[in-house]
Amino acid sequence: MLPQILPSSSSQSRNTGRASFWVSCATLLLLMSAPAHCIQLAVSSSVPDHASAVLDQSFLSFAIEGRDFIDYSGNDASPNEFSVNMLSTFAAKTGAKTYLRVGGTTQDHFRYDPAQAEAVRFENPDLATFSSLFANITVGSGWLDGFGQFSGDNVVWDLQVFLARKNLSNAVAFAKDCVDTIGAGNLNALEIGNEPDLYNAVGFFPGQTDRPADYGPEDYVAEFTEFADAIEGNVSALESGPNFQALAYSNLVADPWNEKNAFDAGLSKELVKSVSEHFYQSEDGEDMAATLMNKAAIRSKTDARFKDRIAYMKGEHPDIPFLIAEAASALGNGTGIRDFDLTASLGTALWTVDWLLYAATLGVTRVNMQLGSRFPFSPWLGSTTTINNATMPPQTLGSFYGNVFVADFIGDAGELQIAELQVDDDDVSAYAAYNSAELTKIAIVNLELWRESYDAPRPNKTLQLTGLDGAVKSVKVQRLTGPDAGAQAPDITWDGTQWTAESKGLPVVVDEDDSYEVEVDGEKGSVQVTCQASEALLLSISPAGKQSDLPE
Repeated sequence: MLPQILPSSSSQSRNTGRASFWVSCATLLLLMSAPAHCIQLAVSSSVPDHASAVLDQSFLSFAIEGRDFIDYSGNDASPNEFSVNMLSTFAAKTGAKTYLRVGGTTQDHFRYDPAQAEAVRFENPDLATFSSLFANITVGSGWLDGFGQFSGDNVVWDLQVFLARKNLSNAVAFAKDCVDTIGAGNLNALEIGNEPDLYNAVGFFPGQTDRPADYGPEDYVAEFTEFADAIEGNVSALESGPNFQALAYSNLVADPWNEKNAFDAGLSKELVKSVSEHFYQSEDGEDMAATLMNKAAIRSKTDARFKDRIAYMKGEHPDIPFLIAEAASALGNGTGIRDFDLTASLGTALWTVDWLLYAATLGVTRVNMQLGSRFPFSPWLGSTTTINNATMPPQTLGSFYGNVFVADFIGDAGELQIAELQVDDDDVSAYAAYNSAELTKIAIVNLELWRESYDAPRPNKTLQLTGLDGAVKSVKVQRLTGPDAGAQAPDITWDGTQWTAESKGLPVVVDEDDSYEVEVDGEKGSVQVTCQASEALLLSISPAGKQSDLPE
């Protein structure tokens, strides 16, 4: 039986530490300070025309790098309670299963040996790629134990089948044993290959590429079809199709690697259950203010990559979902040194909120946020690992708090539509949530970059929300906050709460007074809230006649 996630009212309470002290002081200062200026934010009480379609309750999902799967899952002898609880948080908040994709560049280069004793064996330690994403890895049947560590009540699986090595018989054997282990009822899709648009540029062995320079979409489609047909012909446990997720493109190559060219090359709707792409906003070493904490940059890069592709799929293949099956704040820059300030920070958590909600408004069906043992952008590290030549224990990282904010924004009410609100401010973005056509929540993200090292007080911005009719009594305000944009997970809180390895991934309240309630001006139908630089707020609408859930 899985450990139970404690509701926030029953969470363990911890009233010591810097986070608790800082959050309490910040709350007091916000309530005392007068706004420098007020941003007007018009909110429609009914669903606006530009709102998204009804969102999949599993919109926020996750992916694990194949090499690191056992680091997160554990095995039959030693389950990973921390990861199980962390992942269960999201199903508990949204009322829906989390789609968990296992794959990535490492998995695309796997070799499978069911007789191997070790779950994961690294071959050729003399190769320059030994510890990179192109490591020569053989997995044994013990690797498959990871699937049994997560409850079918909380998780449904997307499994990548390796294509880069082009070893068809081995890929079929791997797919068969994995599907038998997972169970067809818990499998969403098999994904063939990973980032084939890069096959002609990078490769398994140093100085070699996975495919020749002229490899293009038509070649990929031919390989995809060959593998899909072979898997369907040999994996009897598969249910009636379509059973496959196609494309899995990186966001590093544009045309001719697009959806239209793939379908024009013969990609079959009889095989394809969904199409997917990947996305990284930045890379290690880049300026946070120019990338993650930049409202215009977030929209520009996301629009340029996805708007036309989503429009094509909606127009030509409306029954095939468009997914972003691997996403995170920043790729590595090739130096091997990872940037914690950029990718494990409060700044990344705020980017996560803004980017995920913006992607939802564009028509993305689901997003899998990437987990990995060597990635500071990962929401958490499941096991002891080495990053930047330092040993790091299991721990929560900054981006987790952006994910849990979004999970609470989605909630479990269902029939959710999201609309971006017009904000005349270069740093502030806002989104409204409508459940069954009723306004229920508003998210506000202040992307103004601020650090404690600045020789100035922390700025804040006051927003006046208008259009709240007489049926709205008040709004409950919850905060995603920390000392500054570079704050790391030990100093970040969501709604006064933290999730840690020490608590085995269960919520710990560090400030019981962080949430507060603001009355709506009934005559004007408006309310004012203040959001600090490098902070996000979630406003939950309390209709007139509903009793507040905040303590007196």
